[in-house]
Amino acid sequence: MYTAMAASKKSFLNEIGEDFLSCSICLEFFKNPKVLPCLHTFCEQCLVTFKAKSEGVLKCATCRIQCDTPIQELKSNFFLTSLLDTFQRRRQLSTDHPPMCEICKEKTATHRCVDCPQFSCDVCVKMHEHIPPLQGHQVLNIDKYRRIESKGHLTLQSKVFCSDHEDSHLEFYCDTCQVPVCLKCTIVNHRGPDHVHRDLQGVAEEYKTQVREMLEKLKVKEKQVDEGKAAAESAREEIRNQCEAEKKKVRRRANELIERVKREEKMLIDALDERAKSGLKEAAINIDEMEFHHGNIVSTHHYLQTLVHHGNAVHLLSTRTETNKQIMQIVAMETKPPISHDMNEFQPRNDLGAESLLGVVKSDACPFKCTVENIPKQLQKGESVNLIITTRDSRGKQTIPCQDVQVKIRRPDASWENIDVKEDSNGTHHVMITGNMEGKQQVAMTIGNQQIPGSPYHIPVIKGLVQTVGKGQLKGPHGLAINKHGDFVTADRSNRRVVIHDRDGNFKQSFEFTDQFAKPFTPCDVAISDDNEYFITDDNKKQIVVSDENGRIITKFGSSEIDDPLGIAINPITNNVYVSEYSEGYIRKYTQGGRYINSLGIQGNKQGELNRPCILAINSKGMVYVADRNNQRIQVFNSDDQFMFEFSTTGDNDTMEYPVGVAIDKNNYVYVSSRHKVTKYDSYGQFICRIDCDNDGLSRPQGVAVCNDGKIAVVDFDNKCIKVFVE
Repeated sequence: MYTAMAASKKSFLNEIGEDFLSCSICLEFFKNPKVLPCLHTFCEQCLVTFKAKSEGVLKCATCRIQCDTPIQELKSNFFLTSLLDTFQRRRQLSTDHPPMCEICKEKTATHRCVDCPQFSCDVCVKMHEHIPPLQGHQVLNIDKYRRIESKGHLTLQSKVFCSDHEDSHLEFYCDTCQVPVCLKCTIVNHRGPDHVHRDLQGVAEEYKTQVREMLEKLKVKEKQVDEGKAAAESAREEIRNQCEAEKKKVRRRANELIERVKREEKMLIDALDERAKSGLKEAAINIDEMEFHHGNIVSTHHYLQTLVHHGNAVHLLSTRTETNKQIMQIVAMETKPPISHDMNEFQPRNDLGAESLLGVVKSDACPFKCTVENIPKQLQKGESVNLIITTRDSRGKQTIPCQDVQVKIRRPDASWENIDVKEDSNGTHHVMITGNMEGKQQVAMTIGNQQIPGSPYHIPVIKGLVQTVGKGQLKGPHGLAINKHGDFVTADRSNRRVVIHDRDGNFKQSFEFTDQFAKPFTPCDVAISDDNEYFITDDNKKQIVVSDENGRIITKFGSSEIDDPLGIAINPITNNVYVSEYSEGYIRKYTQGGRYINSLGIQGNKQGELNRPCILAINSKGMVYVADRNNQRIQVFNSDDQFMFEFSTTGDNDTMEYPVGVAIDKNNYVYVSSRHKVTKYDSYGQFICRIDCDNDGLSRPQGVAVCNDGKIAVVDFDNKCIKVFVE
């Protein structure tokens, strides 16, 4: 075992290089090496110098961790000192020149003390042998020492001597102070029983076990750090690869843009050439004509000038008539003004996100060639229309104008308002006009401050009755709803069907369920869910029928509770279905699946009591508005069925006479149909205005609904139609 250990140490010495035994500050072999708490070792003097350069703060030159221990209190690195000594000794022995005596330093060494360790000459070795404390040391001659050491039979590391007692080596360990000590130290500085001593080798073996355990932990940590390093290197490589990939994208995109710019450059140049072509041709013709006339004038002038100076009287007067005529014709000849031509201008774009990167070619627009489309004969109040202005040059070709296109509108109250003009990139401009006030409004359009032909346009804005739907097609119409398409969905009671007209009043479809029930289907009112399912009150069968928008029945419910159903509405907050019972004075409440929940109200005239409840409506907050017909009022309940308030006639004694229908718009304004009129209220029942007028001829209006565009649609029962009003 000893031989194997010695061989291992020798092998280790063969593996380590001078770097392991050199200070990383001075780059020379260690001199009095001191170990820092971070276990990095430096020369003592190097640490002193390094600390002075660092403004008195000592930091490890390798890991930069600060050390607060004074340099003189740092522990010596005996391990490196011993290795360095052995390394230097072996290097000395390996040279062809024998080592010098380390005692007299004059003669060649002939012996080596294994314990000191020291090389000594023949004289000094005798002195070494006569010193009593050294008489137990093993002294070998050089040749034998080399021979034995080469076979690994000697320890490479010599004994370490005490720094306080230089003639005594360290052989004990003070557990109290946790430092190796010599025999003399156990008597002087580390006296028992205050200090506990143990054999140095025994303590070392115990500590080796602990160090091996810690080394296993270090190996785990080393592996983790290696894995972290590998992950970091992988991430670095991934970042590089990703960066290169993105660079390729940038270059590819740049090349695409370069190609696009080149195409746009050619297109713009071709456009400029094309726009200039006719002007250049006309200018060339004009130049040729001018050159012809100019040559004729010059030749005539030269001939006559020569004739005047060199001709005699006969020569001069013989062509008098012809000369005068020619001069008069030339003088009277009309000189054409400079040709007029359209100016073409390239306007670069600053917005790189635009359709064109470089810009566009603009030309002078001729106001008299420009056109306006989509001018309406009239606008309903609140209705909007998109006017289209197409700008053209003097040849009538559509162009992007150099001049500004401006539009302003004059309201019926004589006020002017500038309207935004949205310009496309091809010479088309869009203007949105809205009829905000009743009366005739003017729309003025100019290009470069010149009026477009037809401008200003006079557009009447109308309100009141604007549309009649279903005339001659309905019979006994009652309830009304608007579906998601903006269609009119009417409970055509006497025709026993639900009929649908589109927003323009054209018939689309109807469904009757004639083959579905034993008794005839008699619809009274319609409510439409968010899923576009139709909930229809069937008076004859005393039930609620649910169908899709094409009339296919989905389910039916309510026959166990309902006796006389009329109005129906869906609460947007709870999604519950509310059904009014006309003769019973109840409001029944169901889930959309048809499960009965409860009832509210009772026959009577007190608050919360009903007398002939008709059509009802629910606002965006879940408040239920019921047309309490015979009590001539509207009663309001919350989603918890609690009575909140009521409202009825205000001012005009017949403002609300036998109300039948209720509708609510997106702003929670309330519309009520009663006897011969439709009126508007705020959500608290304050009267605002009347929607129709006497001339509109409403007779017994029933259901009322708010169209998707804000118009008010009312079922005119006696006139068998739907009338649509603009407020």
